[in-house]
Amino acid sequence: MKRLVWGVFLLAMGLLGGCSLSPEDTVAREKALQQAVLSFTGDVVQANWPQAYAMTDGTFGSSDQLKNQLTQSWVQDATLTNGDITSLAWVNDHTAKVKLTWSFQAGSVQSFSNETFIWVWKGNGWKYKGRALR
Repeated sequence: MKRLVWGVFLLAMGLLGGCSLSPEDTVAREKALQQAVLSFTGDVVQANWPQAYAMTDGTFGSSDQLKNQLTQSWVQDATLTNGDITSLAWVNDHTAKVKLTWSFQAGSVQSFSNETFIWVWKGNGWKYKGRALR
């Protein structure tokens, strides 16, 4: 019985070890992540909520729910002018944390907000999942 348990354990470890991405796949996924985030932030800055919602993993029930979730921490009565990628960090082969700096303009005052978001690899592309807990 112990041999069977050890055999199953070693097989599982071998399968898990074989699931990691090759260096080429990692680079391709990183480029795809950057492109997805740039498209997403562009849609958000342009207030194209349906298009931004299409880039989510389905966590949000509608584009309005996505908008409410994203805008709740933003500068009040200011115009969103930009979203820049500050950093990308891998959690695992299917999950990444992306830190964004949002830029706002209210009259002659410019302000910024930094947030970290979770993106997941779903199907054959990156999807926005939500904010990262700090």
